[in-house]
Amino acid sequence: MEITYGYRSYRADRRSSLTIGNFDGFHLGHQRILDALVDASGTSGTRSVLISFRPHPLQLLMPEKAPRAITPLEEKMRLLGLSRLEALAILDFDRALSRMTGEEFVREIVVGVFRAREVFVGSDFEFGHRRTGDVALLRKLSRELDFQVHICPQVVVRGSRVSSTRIREMLQAGRISSANRLLGRFFSLRGEVVSGRGLGRESLFPTLNLRPGDELIPRPGVYVTQATLGGKLHPSVTNVGWRPTVAGNDLTVETHLIDASLESPPAHLGLAFLHRLRDEEKFESLQELRGQIARDCRRARRFFRLFRRLGRPLATAG
Repeated sequence: MEITYGYRSYRADRRSSLTIGNFDGFHLGHQRILDALVDASGTSGTRSVLISFRPHPLQLLMPEKAPRAITPLEEKMRLLGLSRLEALAILDFDRALSRMTGEEFVREIVVGVFRAREVFVGSDFEFGHRRTGDVALLRKLSRELDFQVHICPQVVVRGSRVSSTRIREMLQAGRISSANRLLGRFFSLRGEVVSGRGLGRESLFPTLNLRPGDELIPRPGVYVTQATLGGKLHPSVTNVGWRPTVAGNDLTVETHLIDASLESPPAHLGLAFLHRLRDEEKFESLQELRGQIARDCRRARRFFRLFRRLGRPLATAG
């Protein structure tokens, strides 16, 4: 997959089949659009392209309402790289771009730069300054500018409409299994491993401490996770929270590898969140906390045994 930054650096060697959006989460709805796009691209001989933006438009227009990303840009690029998409164009969402009307965006960028032959969008797609662009505008301009508009239907899973907003709500409520169903994969975090206070190794269970970034963190609690270290997968249990038993002050993501030990901590860690076990609790003593962690590990082992018995794949967190 070719990645370009800004539309002025894009070189259109042929016409394109494209879609537009942030694709935060790269969920089942996004995947359906991309599948339709790349299939059409293969049939028509056009180039499959996703036009995306950085930062999220709301970070410029209404920063107080800007959502935390489900998938940071690097992770989104990694996931898109696993698809059949040929090109990702990341446009800087600045004041100039934010002032472009929907019609200007189509004429100058979608057709003028990317030479669109086919455009794939969802039924509620809106774009341009003050949302002056929508499906109706695309259809109107398509007749004049010689491109086709394809409307992809909404994806619904168990009665829930698949959307980035809905997935954020589920993650913030701790409904990790429901969020995973809408994502079509396991929600994951990845980042640098940092030193903790050493209490886990000395008094409890040894843990790896993941430095949280600016992305969305699930609701505090204890989760069954799968850790990825140097390309190897490890069953694990992860606590997201403030560690009230040991008077913690900062939000932490602490992971204990089940039935495994490391000679030295890794520099980076990937975590796939599989199942929520319980809320974070405050215990009267470290001994009580240690007993609860042991019970969490037993439940996690049963979870992994069940998954293996059902033959379900456990995805890597990268």
